[in-house]
Amino acid sequence: MPLSDGLLLSQQAAGGQGGILNSLMLFAPLALIFYFVMWRPQQKEAKEQAALLASLQKGDRVVTAAGVHGKVSEVKADTLSLEIAPNVVIVVERDAVRRKVTEVKAETPTKGS
Repeated sequence: MPLSDGLLLSQQAAGGQGGILNSLMLFAPLALIFYFVMWRPQQKEAKEQAALLASLQKGDRVVTAAGVHGKVSEVKADTLSLEIAPNVVIVVERDAVRRKVTEVKAETPTKGS
């Protein structure tokens, strides 16, 4: 009988208690890793997104999940009216907004650059 088979038989003969404890010792670190790598960042992102949606006001520049850029012209309970071009307004679900756009002023090039 190979050595690994002998170890396996001795673990099985030791009873179920050691097997459960060993399984828990393996599962607990995996659960912690899962929490800190996956679940916690998703909760944080969801809170930030909810705060963003709650703070939307008329005049804010936003980007939707589809990539449409526009300026909020009207805010309702579940929808927003976005002006995407002069005199062109679309209505989108409030949840479709992914981020606010912050304006960055372009630097004017200087002579000799």
